[in-house]
Amino acid sequence: MNHGGEQEETGEVALAALSLDTSESRYLGLDDARIVCGREYDRFLAGHKDNPYAIFTHVSESDFDKLDSAGFGRFDYNTLTQKLAITMPTAPHEEAGTRFSGLVILKAQEMGVWRLLSSRGTTTIETRNRRKEPDGSWGPRQRYSETDIKWPTVVLEVAFSESREKVKDDAWWWLYQSNRAVLKVITIDIKRVSGNVYVTLWERGAAPSRQNPRPEARALSTLNIFRGQHGNPARLEGMDIALPFKDMLLRDPDPSYGEGDFIFSPAELLEIAENVWADMGLAS
Repeated sequence: MNHGGEQEETGEVALAALSLDTSESRYLGLDDARIVCGREYDRFLAGHKDNPYAIFTHVSESDFDKLDSAGFGRFDYNTLTQKLAITMPTAPHEEAGTRFSGLVILKAQEMGVWRLLSSRGTTTIETRNRRKEPDGSWGPRQRYSETDIKWPTVVLEVAFSESREKVKDDAWWWLYQSNRAVLKVITIDIKRVSGNVYVTLWERGAAPSRQNPRPEARALSTLNIFRGQHGNPARLEGMDIALPFKDMLLRDPDPSYGEGDFIFSPAELLEIAENVWADMGLAS
């Protein structure tokens, strides 16, 4: 687990941004947590709740370490409030994350920089008050072999049936709580009812100030993928998602070696969306 933090932020905003129907359960041990997670997952699959989360209160740091070792989904843990949000894996969520991560590796291989890139995956990052796992993360391998900086430079967050506020807050946390180490965040926001998929590239906005202590993250580019219905094709609004090479590897690209920005085309992102729709049982 890796420490960092630019301005103190407890993560309570992120927990509050979850849908209001996410009930909280007092943590009573591993066996009870498995029962609660199973129950909440079944409720989500049956359409009786809006998101695939289980939230526990009264989780001590030693409790969290045991849960972490037991392999309970993905975590977002607030050490001050002792609240823990567990994201229970779903096929659409994993499909989007795995396929996008595969595209990153494919493009790195095509440019001949695969060996220079460190795939950090879902490695947990720890600040003073929060422990959080991304859905994907990358950075230059040299950084991790020669310095004690453990933050990635680029992070992927996949949201399935989550509020827009939660998605924006996740992007904000990575960008503003990493001591400026995280340079870009990609979010893939999948809506459960419509099937629409919103892909956004984020960067830091204004610097925090006394007048504006919590500035918003800035959306650099967005591709909106609207699922086709009644036999109509999907509709796309937006552009390529262009992830700067320098933000990934912390150096300028050398075009003479075929290096350049990591470009994710609408066609590539539509293919991810189509696989997500198949997992959701929705016709494109």
